[in-house]
Amino acid sequence: MQSATSMFGVPFKQNPRIGQAAVFERYGSEAPRQLNVKLPTGYGKTITALGSYAILRAKGKVNRLLMIVPTTAQIAQFKADGPGDLKSVGFVEAREVVDVSFFGVNAIKKSAKNEAQVFAITIQSLCQPIGRAIVSELMSKGNWMVVVDEYHHYGDAASWGAAVKTLHYDNLLAMSATPSRKNDDSAFGDPDIFVHYRDAAREHAVKPLKSHSYNYRVDAVLESGEVTSFTTDELVEAVGSSAPDEIEKFKATRKMRWSPKYVSPLVSIPIERMLRERIATGHKLQAIVGAMCVSHAEMVAKQIADMFPELVVDWVGTGPDGRPDKDNEAIIKKFCPPKDANGTRVPSLDVLVHVGKAGEGLDSVLVSEVIHLNKASKNNSNDQENGRAARYIHGVVGHINFDSGSEYALMGYIGDKIMDAMDDELPSSSGDDEDGGLTSNGDDDYSELPEEPSIQLWDVRLESIDSGDRLRMKEVAKEAGITGIDYASLNENMDNPEWLKIDSLWKGMRHREAQKFNSEAVIRQWRESVSDATSVVAGLVIRTITKSGVRLEKNFVGDIKKRINRMKKIRCGEISEDIEVCKRHYQWLKELESEIITSGSAPQWLQ
Repeated sequence: MQSATSMFGVPFKQNPRIGQAAVFERYGSEAPRQLNVKLPTGYGKTITALGSYAILRAKGKVNRLLMIVPTTAQIAQFKADGPGDLKSVGFVEAREVVDVSFFGVNAIKKSAKNEAQVFAITIQSLCQPIGRAIVSELMSKGNWMVVVDEYHHYGDAASWGAAVKTLHYDNLLAMSATPSRKNDDSAFGDPDIFVHYRDAAREHAVKPLKSHSYNYRVDAVLESGEVTSFTTDELVEAVGSSAPDEIEKFKATRKMRWSPKYVSPLVSIPIERMLRERIATGHKLQAIVGAMCVSHAEMVAKQIADMFPELVVDWVGTGPDGRPDKDNEAIIKKFCPPKDANGTRVPSLDVLVHVGKAGEGLDSVLVSEVIHLNKASKNNSNDQENGRAARYIHGVVGHINFDSGSEYALMGYIGDKIMDAMDDELPSSSGDDEDGGLTSNGDDDYSELPEEPSIQLWDVRLESIDSGDRLRMKEVAKEAGITGIDYASLNENMDNPEWLKIDSLWKGMRHREAQKFNSEAVIRQWRESVSDATSVVAGLVIRTITKSGVRLEKNFVGDIKKRINRMKKIRCGEISEDIEVCKRHYQWLKELESEIITSGSAPQWLQ
């Protein structure tokens, strides 16, 4: 194999992962007309696709790329991230991603004028007469590579498969994290390259996954005022369907309303664990919660917000009882925003409760908890949702949580065995020691708060400076009257050594910004860690009180937190924007936690 950063004439910005390199080898040596690939969620399918195209293009095989995806959200994500991803596989010319549905016939003109070479369309648009006609004309000139994302949607005898198979392409790459179909009728066949989830986790390409099962019941208040309690499966059996609209109809017909009074450990324990791991890792981790229907999602979102007021929580859902598409999109964008100038996503939403809106295509990196309050059957949809916790962060595990009576639990996908589910394989006979001691219930998966929280500082190392940044900095320096730079010569040649002086000014400015940002960030993160630790210790208190199986009332959690904060104020004084004060508050919480763990019960003032 050629060097890790250069393969078949393509200079890769980062070393390809093992599975990516296997794909690149196939295109570089054989250039197969069709290749089917199974890569875990978060492994880097977009880079795999663009790197493959770059290799075929370097070999003179193709000069145009059409990406076919299932949703408009994935189009938007590809348009936003595509230019940067193209740059990472060696493209230095114009890197526009053209949305065929948006540009229509102008997409054909862009290709004809050589203004763009990367195009994208949803499969739904491709199946429409207008979209089909535009793509046919677009692909009538040039040599095309077609990439089909999430190919598990394409049945051999269905319209989607037929729409792709009749395109005039030179090479086709079909990719999916979950390629198996229920009836074994894939339009493209079995994977030629298969990367197992466990192998990807050992490679540090994805997070290791653990699963946990808890008892979950939802309470419904009848018209008479009587309260009845359902497990997820009991409710689905009573309704006769797990479809959200049918559950809403069942609820309306019987004039029921959900009761938020009691909180299940399937809700509280994963959120507490997320807060604890936020403190330990310094990453602002997130949680996704799948609900049974829209009204259930709304109730659960309020339940979590009331229990954890320090978190920003919202819900999304469609249909008659849901929210308009634009509102759903805005909320999801808060949970998973576009990458910023540093290539990172900075979300403003901590917990997203959803009904069928947080599966494939949601490019979430900070998710560490996926909670199934809906029917957790073993299927592609739920495996894809679990994949939202897959994207790699050093030292972070993705936790998958479901009801103890769910199919995942009954089939044995407990602890690290949930990673076998991601490959549609039976649970392994034993756990994988390399993945850590994995647990399956709420009583034995508590880990203590770290001695001190991990503080994340802004990394301002700049590998390169965009020409736009250079030009802006040149104008700033010129207006500021900075001398020693030949400004006139800078307009003639971007390779002029004088630009190095501008680059130095730019890096210096960014460094000063970072120092100010980091100073404020340290204080903010300490304050957040104290708040999160308060919720974690409150959760530990609740565990000791509810060991006998007593159901937890939502208001009781808030009362415990108030008692902790009141005593903390007496012992440590008022919390303030002072690191030493924050450290004192955090240490007191650590001592309280240790006292509870050692004694096995909460102190008298908390009972």
